[in-house]
Amino acid sequence: MSRALVIRLGGIGDNLVASSVLPLLRRDHEVDVMAQDPQSCVFEHNPYVSRLISKREGDIPSGDNGAQWHAWMRDRGGEYDFWVNLSHSCETKLALFRNETAFWWPVEFRRRICGHNYLEYVHDLCGVAHEFDPGPRFYPTNTERNKADDTLNQVRGTPPRPVVGIAISGSRLDKIWPYLPMLVVRLLGELDVRVVLFGAGERDHKMALHVQDFVKLWRGSLDGLHAAISPDPTAPSWPIRRALATLRQCDLVLTPDTGLAWAVAMEALPKVVLLSHASAENITRHWVNTTTLHADPIRVPCYPCHRLHDDATTCVKAEDAEASKCMADIALDTVFAAVRDNMKGH
Repeated sequence: MSRALVIRLGGIGDNLVASSVLPLLRRDHEVDVMAQDPQSCVFEHNPYVSRLISKREGDIPSGDNGAQWHAWMRDRGGEYDFWVNLSHSCETKLALFRNETAFWWPVEFRRRICGHNYLEYVHDLCGVAHEFDPGPRFYPTNTERNKADDTLNQVRGTPPRPVVGIAISGSRLDKIWPYLPMLVVRLLGELDVRVVLFGAGERDHKMALHVQDFVKLWRGSLDGLHAAISPDPTAPSWPIRRALATLRQCDLVLTPDTGLAWAVAMEALPKVVLLSHASAENITRHWVNTTTLHADPIRVPCYPCHRLHDDATTCVKAEDAEASKCMADIALDTVFAAVRDNMKGH
């Protein structure tokens, strides 16, 4: 069988989007995947990957304004019958960086050139059909599943209660929904569920502490609220694979557009997704059992902007919240109702 190489040096979500093409390429090739550590771990145990090649920062030369980087990639790809570099595919083409000219183009033209589905775009880039079963998936081991079940069984308590898994934020400032603390209070008090906050890094840890403080102030205790976030990133108690395996065992997932969300995109469990810079066409069009919420473009004419905001200077701030205007426009009652309606039957 011929050999193929898929290169994706990106984050968790980038890698999971790329994983969607692997089952289709595997029909004709042995497929190797090159990815960047530590996010490369999402490809581990994927049945469509013949060999995973993990690269650390600095392993690939990057001089001459990127010429060495591309030459190194071309040399590696030359060892295969087919190869494709998916790095900088959706980002720079469908989601724009500030240092790109297209970032500053008129919004309606931006929407025209960027308003394509991420999965379809990557499938087209690889020359494969728009087939999304199994699509982007994370493959936990039996040991990881059992550990996730044990963890959530403790969370559910006696008698067992449903678990809502919440990805606390995305990687950029526009992926923070400002009403999360009050939502958690309402979920615990009105729906009698358990809530687990998922995240990574110092910012998410601080946000989780803020939610905990708010819940304790309103409810008098933290009963039913848990956090799956490593306090010390240098010694993670919640490494990437544990977090993803546990999230997919929850009864419902509430999330912004973030890497954790892509791990459950094609799973049967209900999902409520809050979008910011990207559109439903970009992100959730092919997802399974998903309720997509976003700003009203009449009230928030900059939505969707298709811009990757590194700081607040390029993002329209909400008038009455420390958040982007698009995220703040998604009302607390709207999100609560979406969670409540999707929890029926649990």
